[in-house]
Amino acid sequence: MSDSMTEGPMPGGADTRISGLGPGCMVLTLDGEMPIEWLAPGDRLVTRDHGAQPVLHIARLRRLPCGGALPLPLTFLRGERGPQGELTEKLRVAPGHRGLIRRPEVALNFGSDEALARFADISRRNRARPDPSMGGLTYHMIIMERHEVITAGSLWVETTDATMAERLDLPPAVRRATALFEPGTKAARHCLTREEALLIRQKCPPDLSLLDLLAA
Repeated sequence: MSDSMTEGPMPGGADTRISGLGPGCMVLTLDGEMPIEWLAPGDRLVTRDHGAQPVLHIARLRRLPCGGALPLPLTFLRGERGPQGELTEKLRVAPGHRGLIRRPEVALNFGSDEALARFADISRRNRARPDPSMGGLTYHMIIMERHEVITAGSLWVETTDATMAERLDLPPAVRRATALFEPGTKAARHCLTREEALLIRQKCPPDLSLLDLLAA
């Protein structure tokens, strides 16, 4: 298996807090992998903690809630190389989306085997690379009964959390059906701040790749 990465802008503005899964992302459902564009309410996603759970709603964002342009995605290229040398699988995520880290350094510093960190915060790159195959940019935000950890592009990533959900214009029925808006609702894992993510990066071996840092 081969992997590489192209990245969009790193933190520095409010737009980099946007989460979501980008074009072409494959998510693991009870019936196998499915393109994020095909996912619909009622489909059951395989979660790390609660087995197969239904999707309540999918918000598809083409512009920021305030009307501005979306931040460019971070793109992971994985899989076997095809006849033309291309990699066969891509995972595109918004810079503010979180992936699951499972490292001894996390347990040592935070007392938990696993934590969620924004992809932009744990990346060492700071420039975007052209991705002409992407086409138009849409971020897909999966709303479930609770904040979950799911499989996308062979990595464990988060579903939409309470903070991002508050920024979306969700139907009233969806807001009633999810626990994301209930007082005291908890994230699926400890969510690292940027400073905490940088600390983990500093304590990991310097040659450790971003994909090796994430739990697969």
